[in-house]
Amino acid sequence: MDSLNRKLGLIENLFEILHDLGAMIDVNFARIEGPLTPDILRQALNLVQKRHPMLQVHLIELADGLYFESEGTQEIPLRVIDKQHENQGIEIAEDELHQKFSGGLTPLCRVTFLHSSTSNGVSEIIATFHHAITDGMSCMRFFDDLLSYCQQIAAGDQIGEAVTMQLLPPLETLLASHLSRNNNVEETQEQSSQEILPPKLIIEDEAPASDRRTRLLTRILSKEMTMMLRIRCRQEETTVHGALCAAILFGAAKIAFTGTPIHLSCGSSVNLRKFCEPEVSNEYMGCLASFTGSILHTLKKKTIFWDLARECKSKVSNYLDRGISIKQLNSEEFRQ
Repeated sequence: MDSLNRKLGLIENLFEILHDLGAMIDVNFARIEGPLTPDILRQALNLVQKRHPMLQVHLIELADGLYFESEGTQEIPLRVIDKQHENQGIEIAEDELHQKFSGGLTPLCRVTFLHSSTSNGVSEIIATFHHAITDGMSCMRFFDDLLSYCQQIAAGDQIGEAVTMQLLPPLETLLASHLSRNNNVEETQEQSSQEILPPKLIIEDEAPASDRRTRLLTRILSKEMTMMLRIRCRQEETTVHGALCAAILFGAAKIAFTGTPIHLSCGSSVNLRKFCEPEVSNEYMGCLASFTGSILHTLKKKTIFWDLARECKSKVSNYLDRGISIKQLNSEEFRQ
């Protein structure tokens, strides 16, 4: 592998700070039906690492800041565990959320393979990333490439040498320049700030930081149910994302509802690849997303689910159209 080296960008630096605090570790969980051996997974993992530069780097600190560096980076660690019970994968994923990367020459990714001993059993792959190198789209790309290589290896196909993709510059230098100069952003930021109520985090009063632990609540949608959801969302003129946001808000409101309108905020991650100049393909791994912040929604007793789903879609689209995420990246406050 050729040596790769570049300074961390603004969002990448932010995620490294959060990582040091023990937050924002990116854990992903995939269920695999059918036979998959640790040896095949190891071979596929090596190929994926060679393909994506962000999987080849570790962090080093120089006089002017933190850098990604590939020289001497070790192979992605693979831990293999024999599956003992159905909830074991969730337990491992929860532990991974609280395990920081060790530094040194270790890459910013590690993988746990929960191997099913039966030929028709369900195995699980738990991939953990430092958030400075991934976003949601990157994680999907990682699994797509990894399982594609597994399939080719298992079938005995001839696989050509993996070619390392280009190391992209930081997100803020990729974003289209005309978007970062949006004249309406400062005005709309002021307007949006008036919509947001001061958040109340009950946990802050209830438990010290040392006693807090992130837990996972999983839900699995079948292929058929997912297709039905997509069709219904098109009919209702919203998105799957809007519907999922509405479902979460309805769930929270059901717990907290007191008979009066309740104000809840919901934040979303937004993919900024299409706002880059030139547009960045989904083939690339990297931290190429931003966060909308807390968008306020008011739920009443007679709030209709699909109306709320359309509102969620509209508010996120409005946020993107106004260029607020891009303005944030270029603000002096963010750079500090």
